[in-house]
This record gives sequence, structure tokens and C-alpha cells, in this order.
Amino acid sequence: MSQHPSEHGGGNFQISSWAIRNPVPVAVLFVALILAGMISYGGLPVKQFPNVQFPLVSITVTQSGAAPGEMETQITRPVEDAISGISNVKNIYSNVSLGVSTTSVEFELGEDLQKKTDEVRSRIDQTRALLPREIDAPTVTRVELDSQPILTYAVAAPAMSDAELSWFVDDTISRALQTQKGVSQISRVGGVNREINILIDPDRMAARGLTASQINNALRGASLDAPGGRVSVGGREQTLRVLGAVNTLNALRDLTIPTGGGRYVRLSEVAEIGDGASEVRGFARFNGEPVVGFQVMKTRDSSDVGVDDVVVKALAKLETQHKGVTFTRIFSSVDETRASFRATQNVLLEGMILAALVVFVFLRDWRSTLITAFAMPVSLIPTFFFMQQFGFSLNVVTLLGLTLVVGILVDDAIVEIENIEKRVAQGMRPYQAALEGADSIGLAVVATTMAIVVVFTPVSFMKGMAGQFFREFGLTVSVAVLFSLVVARLLTPLMAAYLLKPAAHPTPRKPFVGFYRNALEWALSHRFIASI
Repeated sequence: MSQHPSEHGGGNFQISSWAIRNPVPVAVLFVALILAGMISYGGLPVKQFPNVQFPLVSITVTQSGAAPGEMETQITRPVEDAISGISNVKNIYSNVSLGVSTTSVEFELGEDLQKKTDEVRSRIDQTRALLPREIDAPTVTRVELDSQPILTYAVAAPAMSDAELSWFVDDTISRALQTQKGVSQISRVGGVNREINILIDPDRMAARGLTASQINNALRGASLDAPGGRVSVGGREQTLRVLGAVNTLNALRDLTIPTGGGRYVRLSEVAEIGDGASEVRGFARFNGEPVVGFQVMKTRDSSDVGVDDVVVKALAKLETQHKGVTFTRIFSSVDETRASFRATQNVLLEGMILAALVVFVFLRDWRSTLITAFAMPVSLIPTFFFMQQFGFSLNVVTLLGLTLVVGILVDDAIVEIENIEKRVAQGMRPYQAALEGADSIGLAVVATTMAIVVVFTPVSFMKGMAGQFFREFGLTVSVAVLFSLVVARLLTPLMAAYLLKPAAHPTPRKPFVGFYRNALEWALSHRFIASI
């Protein structure tokens, strides 16, 4: 049967005809895409927001007891002078308080933050000679949105003291949770630090001819581990190390202190030694009762929901291993993320169902509706594979894009199936109708889809902070729309050719007459007036 070239979009876009004549490779292609998408969906992290990087670096310098004015002149100003020469610095902010100087450096968007952090750290190291000797080592850190805690728990153990419970959190809980996938840091809230208290008796110390400085020097020497050089044993050289630190309270009590004249005094003879707690510098309360809590921070690329799941399992295991210890969940940003994710899933499913119902109302054929609706999941599922390759996550932005694009995904399939259904209604066999109908509008379908892609793709390359949030939005929508084009050009005509039934009562094409025909002809005859 001969066909006019115009019936195939100029004869250049006969992709659908090839798909209809070669159903096996097309079926294999889409099965592979769907499997890849389903596997990738299970591996995509579920997060509240996309990966957003603030171009901000913080420098913190501490000096115990230093006044704010002293901190400003001796520390803050040299630090600001050192970093002001770094390129692409947008703003510098400083905050000075008693014993603490914090300087924040804001860079231009798009800068390599790790490179800039290393550059700031190098400048601070060079400036160290200008800073007071009494300061603690300066801390240079990147300011990241994902460094905020996502979980907060309170720990209760009636059989433990505050010091014991605090050590339990710092040692046992932190070790157990930090080994879990996605957990970056555990921070204790409230409680006290363990401390060995030595109370000197002035009378007994004076009676034995000791001074406080002698005891202090003895303690300093007793808590020192130092290298001892190298020693040759049996013809082989080995490293020697002097271990002087005490490991138990009894060893500390038995520490001997020289008093002169070849005499020694044990520390327990001039002081009381006990295992206690340091000064309370903070507190945490739950329902009005003092508790010890901890916060969980996750790594930047990990899933909020995944970290929450592994933490819950690890804490349940700890409760089993340590009887009497209970964990109470106080705060979790993951609950909001999980609820938002489920709500978006429901909206996405409802949108697909409603789109299928609208198609059925207009096509009035369940086979055509099924073929058209099938384009939505087949376009969405492979999108997850490319989201994983791009390093995206399932967050409020990408899920919003997938929800909004549901109506667009079915457009190309509707145009294809309607053009095929029109020929079937006129008496043509479905196979031949699919061959002619799909390729006759192939160029138009490609053009309309690419118009959508060129609108959404630039959104991913917006400048500024908003561009970081919408980077995943534009590319996710564009990839999903491109998959809908592939489905419309390959799968939809293939399914129509083999699933549609011939018309039981063929009807000829109705003549195009009426008011709209007359108005259209008048507009074409008076183009200048119609365009005004």
C-alpha cells in the first residue's frame, strides 16, 4: 500500500514504524529501563531538602579568660587581615565574646568550598605567629546545612549516676551509633564529664615538707607517655616507649612523691583521691526532670530515613544488652521528612489515576486508555535511574517536579493514540493504523516535547542560592519528559498495533464544516487583521 510522504512527517521520523515491526528489542529496552529504575529507586536517599552548599567557612579561636576587647585587638583583627586577601571573598563577619572569637567568611556562589577551606586554613596557620601563645589551636570548619542534628534522644538509667550515664553516652552509645551507615557524629546534651578529684590536705602536706607545686609536678610527670628512642635487642632494632600514665585509682593513690633527703611520700598520705565529675556547665531536662541526652548528625549524602532506621535498630539492641537503660525520642526532623515523602507519593498516585480517568472520558475506550496511562509509570520509573546517576535524592523539590510533570507525561501518548484511533474508527486495521498514524505526527510530537525540555532545563542552571535548590528540579522534569517522548514514539504505537481491536462499525471521516471552519478560513485570508 503506497503512502504519501506527508503521512510520515516527510519520511524522516519513521521511528514508530521500526518499533512496530521490531517489537522484541523495544520490549527488552523498556524492561531493562524499568528494572534499572526500580533498583535505583530503592537506593535513592530520602531527604528533606536537596544537597545545598553554603559558601561559608568559620574560624573559631579560643583563649581562656581573655576579655572581649583583648580578643578583638589581638586575635580577631589579625585573623580578618589574613583572610581578606583571599580571592572571591564576598563578606567577612566576626563575633567576639569572653574568651571566644568567631569569624565567618562568605565566598561567592560556585566556588569550590573545600579548596577555599584549605586556603583559609593555610592563611590561619601562617598568621599563628602573630597570635598570642596562650590561645587554643584555631578551628577552621565548613558551614553545612546537613550538619544539623536530625535526631535527639533522652537516656534514662536509674542504676547509674550522672557521671556514669554521661560516660555511657560518650563511650558505649557513641561507639555503637557511629559505626552505623550514614551517621557522622553523636553529640551529648547535658550530663557531666568524668573527672578524678584530688583534694590536698594542707596540714598533712606541710607535716611531710611538701608543697602544692611539688605534687602538681609529680602528677604531671605521672600522666605522661613519651617516646624513649630505639634499642638494639638480639641484633634487631626496636622502638622504645616510656609509659608513665596511671590506669587505675589505686595506682594513683600509690604514686610516690620525693620530699628530699631520699624520702618519698605516697599521694594518698597527703590527699584524698576519688572518682567524681567535673563542674556542671550545661543541663538537659525532659518533663521537668534532669536527663542526659544525645543528638545524631548524619553525613551529607546519606538518607534521613535510612539513618533514622539504623539508629532505631541500634538503640533497640543497646536496650537489650544493657538492662535498665531506656531511650526516649524527643525530637526528629525525619518524621516530617517521612510524612512529606508519603504525602507526595499519594499525590503522585492520585494524579496518575485522575489523568487516566480524564483520558477515558475523552477516548471512551478502555484499551486506548490503558495504553495511554501506561506511559506515565513507564516514563517515571526510568527517571529514578538517572536521578541516582546524577547524585540526586528523593526530596521535596524532586518529588514536586515528578508530581507536576504527571500531566505532561501523558500528552505525547494521547496525541499518538488519538491519531491511531481515528484511523481505526475509519475501518483501518490497528497494525496499519499504527504504522501510518504514529509517524504522521512524529515531528510535531518531538517538537512539542523539546519545547518543554528547553523551558525546564535552564532552571537547573540558575545562579544564586535559589539555583542550588532548583538544580535537581529542572533536570528531573526534563529527563522524565524525554522518557515520555521515547515511550510515545516507541512503546505507545507498538502497544496500539497489537492491543487495539478493529472497529466493529467503521464510520467515514466527518466533513470539516461549520462555524469554526468558516472562522479559520477567514483568519487565514485576513492574516494581518487576525494577528492584531
